[in-house]
Amino acid sequence: MAQWIVDYLPTWDMIRFSGIAAYLLLFTGVFLGIAQGMPMAKGEPRSVMSEWHTRTIWLAFGLGTFHALTLIIDQYSPFTWSELLIPFTASVHPIGSGLGTLAVYGLLIVLLSGDLRRKLGHQCWFMFNLLSYPVFAGLLVHGMVTGSDSAHVLMRLMYVFTGVSILGITVLRGLLLERKGPEITIGPKRTESEPIRDRKWAETYGLAVPLGQEQLK
Repeated sequence: MAQWIVDYLPTWDMIRFSGIAAYLLLFTGVFLGIAQGMPMAKGEPRSVMSEWHTRTIWLAFGLGTFHALTLIIDQYSPFTWSELLIPFTASVHPIGSGLGTLAVYGLLIVLLSGDLRRKLGHQCWFMFNLLSYPVFAGLLVHGMVTGSDSAHVLMRLMYVFTGVSILGITVLRGLLLERKGPEITIGPKRTESEPIRDRKWAETYGLAVPLGQEQLK
């Protein structure tokens, strides 16, 4: 009975749909994570962006895991467990498939580090959080290389649009934060502490701090 169900499942459609949906959710989560760190993002808008940033990242991880597991039961080009879990060992598109495997592992590290931020410390969490950028880039290449419909003009436009959007908002955020200029204080000049410097680096180049772990401005 179980084999009959597997034989008649539209596994290829499930693989493509879940893969594209996971990529778009990751793009949305990363974009919101960068956007909520903009100087003008304060109060309720920042709270909403932070909430949806976390939700979309977790949904992307869930759909990405489903996408990978469906490859095991695919009737057209099934993967073995070793091909699925060990990067660059797949018989079909080893580079692209390997990047997808590494991206899922990286995304899991990012999510777990966010939950363990207080135990890890800010500097350690910040380094793990930067993995979001290579994770996104890896999934972008993975989709372009392994996707059966990647040659379609709409799919190419999607990959170009999402890639340029992440690059553009990252550069824009850095420029806006640099234009804020130095703070003017009255009284003796105080030496900037190391945690504050780390925080500024995180605000400029890292993704935003998860809601509830940082006091909203």
